[in-house]
Amino acid sequence: MREGCLGNCLVCGKCGRFSILETFGGGAAGLEPRAGCGVAVDIGTTSVVIALVCLETGKTLGRHSFLNPQREYGPDVISRIAAANGGALPALRDSVRAAVGQGIRTLMDSQHISQIEDTVIACNTVMAHLLLGLPCESLGVYPFKPSYGLKEAYDLGELFADLRGAARIVPWLSGFVGGDVTAGLLHVLPRGDKRFMLMDLGTNGELALYDGGRLTVTSTAAGPAFEGSGRPGGASKVLDDLAALVRSGQVDETGLLRGAAAFTQKKIRDLQLAKSAVRTGFEILKPPEGLCAVYLAGGIGQAMNPDSAAEVGLLPQAAIPIVRAAGNASLGGAVRLLLSPEKAYSDLEGLLKNCTEINLAEHPRFQDLFMEYMFFDGRQNVRL
Repeated sequence: MREGCLGNCLVCGKCGRFSILETFGGGAAGLEPRAGCGVAVDIGTTSVVIALVCLETGKTLGRHSFLNPQREYGPDVISRIAAANGGALPALRDSVRAAVGQGIRTLMDSQHISQIEDTVIACNTVMAHLLLGLPCESLGVYPFKPSYGLKEAYDLGELFADLRGAARIVPWLSGFVGGDVTAGLLHVLPRGDKRFMLMDLGTNGELALYDGGRLTVTSTAAGPAFEGSGRPGGASKVLDDLAALVRSGQVDETGLLRGAAAFTQKKIRDLQLAKSAVRTGFEILKPPEGLCAVYLAGGIGQAMNPDSAAEVGLLPQAAIPIVRAAGNASLGGAVRLLLSPEKAYSDLEGLLKNCTEINLAEHPRFQDLFMEYMFFDGRQNVRL
């Protein structure tokens, strides 16, 4: 942990423990060198991270992060969809474009660079719509499907004033499993696991099962309950504190708070709902053959203590040996598309062709599993 660390990756996002490598190795993907510099952008619902990379060497020349200015219109995608539908779409579009454009220019100026050769932007489906100024009505009503498709490439200057070059937006997998998850999968694929789960926990919870080339994805409301709200330790500390309360008996298996604690009863109930939703998604996607790895990513997932997550039942205890921190996998995937484009875009095509989405609310096991995992019961923590 760096000196002066806030302990809240949602605010900072720069900690070396969770950042992409200074120099791109690419694993099985390999660096495909070309001249010039490129920019990778991860537009999260909460925070934005930008990386400037050398396309010839794979070296990260600089990073810049800041809170998404759209938070003024609500902390989550649902509230921003409502704001956009209520007439705030131009303001939402302009605010993020101005902030990202300024961030890119800041990095360029720091390295005395006048031209960007390529830009890749990873973000969830709603953030992509808001960046492009596309209406969001279809994303806010069942069946929550995008009404628009992405172009193969965009003019960088049309998105961010005074910049020149091409920009590509990583395609989404569904209405609520966005390009940030697609990029995250591209980031971890070169590690070679035949069967793995990617859990991207931010202000939304998105889960993806990769099984020998087949992809199954789902999403659930999860993130806001886990956010640290500025408390020291952030998202990780929230789960650590909850696990300690359960362990001491101050919170019983039903979630009833007994005595004074750092949390209110409402906070505990919110955490119960969120952890049960995530665990239910995990159980529905989990293959009978077992997993080689579970990757934790996203603004909350990358800071999560797996032991505490297992103690409260968000993860099974048996999964701890195969849990891997993926860091900012969304940014890492965007960087891979810049630095290993031939192999990365081939992988991307395979993911898009072989993807199935599961709607948790319509799944026949959802209600039973959701009620089961509402409890803080140690017996449910051991199964994988």
